[in-house]
Amino acid sequence: MAETISLAAEVRTAVGRGVKALRRSGKTPAIIYGRHTAPLPIQVETRVLANTLRKAGRNTLISLQVDGEAQPRMVLTREVQRDPIKRSLLHVDFYEVSLTETITASLRIIVVGEPEDVKSGAGVLIQERDTLEIECLPQDLIESVTIDVSKMKIDDAVRVKDIIVPPGIRFLEDPELEVLRVTRFTEAAVEEAAAVEPGEVEVIERGKKEEAEEEEG
Repeated sequence: MAETISLAAEVRTAVGRGVKALRRSGKTPAIIYGRHTAPLPIQVETRVLANTLRKAGRNTLISLQVDGEAQPRMVLTREVQRDPIKRSLLHVDFYEVSLTETITASLRIIVVGEPEDVKSGAGVLIQERDTLEIECLPQDLIESVTIDVSKMKIDDAVRVKDIIVPPGIRFLEDPELEVLRVTRFTEAAVEEAAAVEPGEVEVIERGKKEEAEEEEG
């Protein structure tokens, strides 16, 4: 079973302006929801919550013990709202899961190593996807998968079907989908140039300018 982190919470009654006072007191408003769960507003000690989120990420189960409830709820972090300037916590959404029902999640792709052809400048490593969609039971979730590209050569590719994950995890992507490819430097340059359509930037910038003028008018 994947690692589980414990977190304590209280039922929240503060709403509206009361939420600001709640944050000043050192607590963060949050909510629990789920497929079989009625939304439940809660509050968590901000310092403890911040540490928990750093450890858990999005794919680690959290054993959330709500004050007054006999059993902890198994949840995943689904949305974290922060102040755009201070980056302080504003609100967190927790999704309650059933350990007997599969869920979908995003699996991060971490690339390590460097192909010899890339080191020499003859080739370029192109990463088509940073994440892949997976399905599994909550306790089988993993945060990421690591791919070593050091032995790849020009024209080598890593497809979804080539990626090894622990038992119980199923990719929801096309097995033939390319995730990584090493291509010749010249080919990569041509593809990049072809991707930019003439006049595209000019049209976008002109549209922004016209929109700004309309707002000022």
